[in-house]
Amino acid sequence: MKKLVCCGLSALLSATMFGCSSSSGGSDGDKVELTFWGHQNEPWAASYQEIAREFEEKNPDIHINFEFFPYDQFESKVQTSLISKEGGADIYELWGGWGLDFASTGALAEIPENLSKTIHDDVYPSTIGALEYEGKLYGLPMEFNIENGAMLVNKKLMSENNLKTPTTWKELRETAKKATKKDGDTITIKGFDFVNWDSVPYMFLSMILSTGGTYQNEDGSFNLQTPQAKAALQELYDMVKVDGVTTMEGLDGGGDMEGYQQLYAGNVVMVPRGPWTIAEGITSFGLEYGKDFDYVSMPWFGDKPAFAAETGWSMAVNGNSKQQEAAFKFLEYFFQDDVLMKHNIACSQIPPKKSVASNPEFIKQMPYAEPLVKILDKSQFIGHFNTDQFKEKVNATFQKLVRGDIKNVDQALITMEKELNGIIKK
Repeated sequence: MKKLVCCGLSALLSATMFGCSSSSGGSDGDKVELTFWGHQNEPWAASYQEIAREFEEKNPDIHINFEFFPYDQFESKVQTSLISKEGGADIYELWGGWGLDFASTGALAEIPENLSKTIHDDVYPSTIGALEYEGKLYGLPMEFNIENGAMLVNKKLMSENNLKTPTTWKELRETAKKATKKDGDTITIKGFDFVNWDSVPYMFLSMILSTGGTYQNEDGSFNLQTPQAKAALQELYDMVKVDGVTTMEGLDGGGDMEGYQQLYAGNVVMVPRGPWTIAEGITSFGLEYGKDFDYVSMPWFGDKPAFAAETGWSMAVNGNSKQQEAAFKFLEYFFQDDVLMKHNIACSQIPPKKSVASNPEFIKQMPYAEPLVKILDKSQFIGHFNTDQFKEKVNATFQKLVRGDIKNVDQALITMEKELNGIIKK
């Protein structure tokens, strides 16, 4: 999830500017001045700055100036500077998907060979899939972006209904139906609210993969004319229209809160969502993790764990920076196990490195990450396409199917496949 970014457990988003910017070629005597651009997020900014202070103590000839922007402004500012290849920062906090647009243009500097090997040897493939171009790497991953494999559970509502956490897909559907409450035709308590911008597309792909299917041909084009794709979309449709365990509010609009927020407010029992949602339950809703709500393994639709993941937040060096050597020195320092783990914990992120994700200290500090860490090696890179457009097409087709604008699942898959192949770059 990139537009509603995860916060650490100790703070919420901040609209504060930290530090100041500096031209990438500027210097003070023998000191190299680097500029770092990131988006406004208080825990993330605090972590970056603490790591930079430690780095500067070991490298007194380098100083890093930070500038943080509101997300929408940040996205346009970064992309404008990378398109123009003028000005900008020396180091960018970069959403992985942007790498697809800029790795091939020369706007980003290639990761040095030694650091590239270190990254390739220890990360999960999906964390760098969007940062690679023609066998070269143009960014350093900071997290494993994941929206599959776990779900939030409202423990009070489960207890009131004498329900247990489901461990199979069949149990999940049955539990969701039993947990759902209605006043006439109106759902007052949703049993399993999977209808949101991220979960419908991610679940759809995971359901295909976990039943042994694929969704792309070797040339990268989409192929949804398969039994696995049909079974997956039919299942999603049935949970809304047949079981009635949720509504389309999460895509159609009309509500003040997302499904995970409604769970924290006591109106939803189970929600499949990434770990970035947990902090809000604690800080905004005043709930206690483990007592009021839990984060547990979500059953797989098929007989094996399998899911697709997109490349998440990363760091990249400006291809036109005059201080690339110093910039990469900071990236290399940041990627050390102890440094990266401290950052991941501070920002409630799942680590991109296998060595960090498997470290018992990480799970001790972030116990809710345990359901996810054990499935990271079951992932695959989602693919070389614009994931925002992908989600838009999948969600729009699902909405039309549920509304009845598309007559059946077979026709919906034909429509979806055509729409998705339209976003593939030739």
